[in-house]
Amino acid sequence: MNTSLLTEELKISAGAPILDEFLNGGYEKGIITTIYGPSSSGKTNLCLVCLINFIKTTGKKVIYIDTESSFSVERFKQLDSDFRKTIEKIIFIRPTNFDEQMKAFEKLGKMTDEAKEPFGLVVVDSIAMLYRLEISKRQEEVYDVNRDMSMQLAYLNEVARKKNLPILITSQVYSSFEEKDKIKIVGGDLLKYGSKCLIELQKARNNIRKAILRKHRSLPEEREINFVIREDGIDDFKGKNN
Repeated sequence: MNTSLLTEELKISAGAPILDEFLNGGYEKGIITTIYGPSSSGKTNLCLVCLINFIKTTGKKVIYIDTESSFSVERFKQLDSDFRKTIEKIIFIRPTNFDEQMKAFEKLGKMTDEAKEPFGLVVVDSIAMLYRLEISKRQEEVYDVNRDMSMQLAYLNEVARKKNLPILITSQVYSSFEEKDKIKIVGGDLLKYGSKCLIELQKARNNIRKAILRKHRSLPEEREINFVIREDGIDDFKGKNN
């Protein structure tokens, strides 16, 4: 069997050689992959390099759910010199509250069914912000908010499985009062159980970032790489002069 063809059927490229090597071919189809880390650790950049490469290699559309207004056209231009054609393939959804986020996820299946052109990738950047805002507003109803978050993840997983789509979501991190040295993902166990792949990003010295594989169905956990974010994309920090 041609292993490269098999990889294409099961995965999509992460958009950079160092990331594809890290993930043994890229992000898996049919599951949620969660990328989490502190601000400016590279979460949105990883999503952008992936979706640009995906559109250029497949011609399929991408659904981009932007809850933080983190999508930057200027950054997109830096990553893609032919950005006008590429951006036409992106359907943007911008929920402004937790209820709108729920409705957006609920409609994904219908959107993919009724689309004139096939969708091949869903990006949610991020799933954490509106959830955190909802928690802060409904502190006496945390159970209900978590139940709604669980339902949102169920919608995403259903679309991923039924349509065999890769779904990339980003989340934030925080330090607890009890364990200040430990970084925890916003969404906690809900995201850990709802995602089949978990990638933690950390900011290291200078411009170097670190990616650590915290969960994967077939690859060893805790494997890690160091990378840099350049104007034109993601690169092995040893690959070029810094």
